[in-house]
Amino acid sequence: MHSETATTVPVTGAPDAVRRAALLAALDVVEGGAEERFDRITRIAREALGVSGSFLNLAGETSLTIKSQQSDSHFGPVIPLQDTFCGRTLGERGPVLVPDARTDARYSDMPMVVGDPNVRFYAGVPLRLGDDDVKVGTLCLIDPEPRTLDADEVALLQELGVWAERELAAGADEDRLRSVLAGLEPGTVDVPGYRIAGLSVPHGVVSGDFHDWHRSGDDAVHLTVADVMGKGMSAGLLAANIRGALLARGDLAPDVAVAELEAQVAPDLSRAESFATMFHSRLTPSTGRIDFTDAGHGLVLQLRDDGAERILRSSDLPIGLHPAGIERASGSLVMRPGDVIIVVSDGALELWDSTLASLSQLGALYRGSPDIATFLQRVRSRAVDHDPGDDLTVVVVARDV
Repeated sequence: MHSETATTVPVTGAPDAVRRAALLAALDVVEGGAEERFDRITRIAREALGVSGSFLNLAGETSLTIKSQQSDSHFGPVIPLQDTFCGRTLGERGPVLVPDARTDARYSDMPMVVGDPNVRFYAGVPLRLGDDDVKVGTLCLIDPEPRTLDADEVALLQELGVWAERELAAGADEDRLRSVLAGLEPGTVDVPGYRIAGLSVPHGVVSGDFHDWHRSGDDAVHLTVADVMGKGMSAGLLAANIRGALLARGDLAPDVAVAELEAQVAPDLSRAESFATMFHSRLTPSTGRIDFTDAGHGLVLQLRDDGAERILRSSDLPIGLHPAGIERASGSLVMRPGDVIIVVSDGALELWDSTLASLSQLGALYRGSPDIATFLQRVRSRAVDHDPGDDLTVVVVARDV
């Protein structure tokens, strides 16, 4: 098969370069190093087509980032775009075949041709994304010996390119999903004499945790933290189902709301062989009284204004495991001025030693912080340094002195 008559195109200053860079930034795949989902594609390309190197490249405004490479000679990971086959063929719609780069005036001056690794053969297919079909990079092959590809080999390379495009597009889907999930986070609520805030850090894209708070018609505050067993999409879907069932009963007493939602979601949890823990409560601001139902959660820390603390344990089974027809236990506590309640998912325990003693560590972190925002930022920072390996949720309710 003969070489495509590719024309060299400008690689800097063009509107396409700006669009490429913006799209790659939105995909959030350039940074972060190697990923198995891309390495799998380049491994197959190298082995199936029998070349010395295969690469998945992402083209920015003026530079090329090698996202994945399988090669005896290691490149990059960032190279000036004008010094690459990818950069010089950005205007091509289809596959580009260069049987012998040393005899091709378009590529013979490139550093990788005149020097190590002395590339002679190149083949690449464009990777295009977005509604405008913007070319954001290439899946390509190199070899130090002149050669070409037959029609079936070109078709295989194109199919691998489609696979790569779908993996890249998955980043955009995840971004859209993150936007949807961000919209499910509870908004700020104004409760005179109290401060309420929280954070949720998913282990993956989707969290099996959820938290919520809202004012009811009688000015009470309903607050919930729940944790579905497992991580990832399945746990996230179950959590969304439970959240919807709970919000439909938002103004009911905690024990009634939990009983009714359990009747609704228990069959789904059973089919998924899963369960969910939940702390669901109702705060009366005028008195500081919190009435709650704890369905196997047991991760509630009360910090008293006098320096004392206590952990509220649960005596009930999680939702989906609690025997049908058996009433759940209810509890209550009173927040005095200066008291703080911290409710977490079990990912918070993994920030320290995985035991309930971690709640005391969390309490010490709160007492050492000047405000709730700083405390939550310190929790988030600790999660970066001590990966909990699980979804993490922390909610704080503080009564002013």
